[in-house]
Amino acid sequence: MKLVHFQLADQFHFGMLTDSNEYIDLDTACRDYLGVNPVKGADPSRFRDMRAFFAGGADSVELTRKIIDYIDRRRKMGWTPRAATGARYLFKPEEGVQLLAPVTAGAKIYCLASNSRSHVAEQKKAAPRQPYAFTRFSNSLVGPSEPLVVHGAGQFPDIEVELAIVLGRRGKHIPAARAMEYVAGYTIGLDMGYRDLQYPAEGPVDWVMGKGFDASMAVGPWIVPKEEVGEPYPLAMELKVGGTVRQTGTTEDYLFRIPEVLAHLSRGITLEPGDLISLGTIAGAPGFEFGNESRRLKAGDRIEASIDRIGRLVIPVAAEAPPPPEAPGTARSP
Repeated sequence: MKLVHFQLADQFHFGMLTDSNEYIDLDTACRDYLGVNPVKGADPSRFRDMRAFFAGGADSVELTRKIIDYIDRRRKMGWTPRAATGARYLFKPEEGVQLLAPVTAGAKIYCLASNSRSHVAEQKKAAPRQPYAFTRFSNSLVGPSEPLVVHGAGQFPDIEVELAIVLGRRGKHIPAARAMEYVAGYTIGLDMGYRDLQYPAEGPVDWVMGKGFDASMAVGPWIVPKEEVGEPYPLAMELKVGGTVRQTGTTEDYLFRIPEVLAHLSRGITLEPGDLISLGTIAGAPGFEFGNESRRLKAGDRIEASIDRIGRLVIPVAAEAPPPPEAPGTARSP
């Protein structure tokens, strides 16, 4: 099951991508299904976006499976999958579907740093004693139909592949023994940053300038429920830029695993359905090779990231658009 946010003709949809490469709007499909198969107390609003879906827990996944079976039965009978109201809920990629980041606006985003043995080793640092996280905001996110953007303010942009989890339950003070109950699913994270800004020649580490620029993190292309992924250790991970492999390894390399991470963050933070936690990268991050021009990320690059049992995320890299010219006679503010 590949859960997605997508857009068609400027209209937002929440749904899934089928094995036959078609997009189902689950909100409309659910209303059609319930019209034929009424369920007392059923609430189709759980399909309005990713957060509402995961807040519905296992019932959302089970209802989705019933909707898929319903659509398959209709097809075998020669019916067109269209709601009784006439609204469509099945779309094809060639119609202009654009995949969006599978993260709901307002969700909290946490990224783990120095969370693999191999990445710590290439930094020549001691391993952290507890999960070491920083935050991102929605301005930095792009989806599978958008490019990552390199900005002229930074001189050495790099890119890293990461396994990311999406939360399905609200929780605080989550015990490690029960942490996996709060995980809804998994996706791929591409974490872009500027090592020259993150580690300036003088002063402390600057996470905001190093990792917080617009369009500097890609997420997607979909979320796979945890039940379909199964045990997340080990999952093979690979990153290519321009067809050249830059990173390869497995999630077995992670220092702090999901239970430890959730227990740590939730000591003082209430985690919500839809929140995203990117678990960190593995060896091969090019930012530790300053001066190696061949490893510098640049406009025109094509990034391919894959994680076993989740899928493949392909993202282009574009240059930041120049600022608009000032109108003649416009005075600059002091």
